Amino acid sequence: MADSTSTETDVGGVLTRLDEHEYSAYIKAVLGFGLLAALPYLIEIEMAGLSLGSVLTLKILIVTLVFAFSSQAWNLISGFTGYFSFGHAAFFGIGAYATQKLAIDFGINPWFGMLVGGGVAVLLALLIGFLNFRYELKGHYFALATFAFAMLMGVVVRNTKELGGAIGYYRPFPRDYGAEYGLAAFQFQSDLPYYYVIFGFLVIVTAVAYALKESQLGLYLFAIRENEDAAASVGIPTFRYKMLAISLSAFFTAWAGAFWSMYFEIIRPETVFGLSKNVEVLLPAVVGGLGTIPGAIIGALFVFPLAEFFRANVDQIIGLDDVVYGVALVLIALVLPNGLISIRKRIREWRD
Repeated sequence: MADSTSTETDVGGVLTRLDEHEYSAYIKAVLGFGLLAALPYLIEIEMAGLSLGSVLTLKILIVTLVFAFSSQAWNLISGFTGYFSFGHAAFFGIGAYATQKLAIDFGINPWFGMLVGGGVAVLLALLIGFLNFRYELKGHYFALATFAFAMLMGVVVRNTKELGGAIGYYRPFPRDYGAEYGLAAFQFQSDLPYYYVIFGFLVIVTAVAYALKESQLGLYLFAIRENEDAAASVGIPTFRYKMLAISLSAFFTAWAGAFWSMYFEIIRPETVFGLSKNVEVLLPAVVGGLGTIPGAIIGALFVFPLAEFFRANVDQIIGLDDVVYGVALVLIALVLPNGLISIRKRIREWRD
């Protein structure tokens, strides 16, 4: 017990000294992303006959990073400005369908399709943003309006024969659009390269989110979140900055959809535009710490492996794993209302 307390104190001391360092954020980022980069190899290491690989697979890690990435993108509008979007599946689905449509029907490289999908998502975001911000929809009204857009997109795609209808699209093989396997074709024959592609996406969106948060623009966005009327009264053009935030958020969320369409064999309207996708996009940032940079990543690393753990080990009754998983998330929200990122502060409060 004494050794455990001593170790905990030492770790706390190291973390406290790190927080006080001038380059604390950069050191933490390097350490955190370094750990993520090594994770596919770390899960294979056995210690005392046990390994993370017994509960974590590379496929679970890839899905985890997809939603860490999309949640970081969602954070740019919902975490930074306080406008809680419940319809980011619309942008996710646009990225997925644009990439597949261009690759299958026109033989266009998926990387270009991903950028096109991002551009289309920005146009839709400008429309959604204009209608919502122009008529000053806030709070749950904004959430419901964005959710309705996502559902509408799903219905439109489901009833559009040119987009595969309810059957959806199958992932093309490289030979179908004139490319070989590899990074240029966005197609790989094993899961490991996919992991490092989505890892690279996550580094990019996290760097953008950090730069935005540390800039004057970020200051304006957080001012909107804290008190939009007060922000407007001091001359901040709130409409313009909200439009910029939702456009940037939509652009990167479409990237997640594009990756999804190139990793899984098939996409369907209900899998990329559905309710569950909306929840999966926002959940990591909410659980990890809304409006924080590491929150979406920490939340994703907790939420999705935990769901898989319950799915694999709580199978006595059909649906029981979802109930246990839901109860666990509720308990986390009650104990850590500011997210997992606040756990150190919470522990210090309990000690005092």
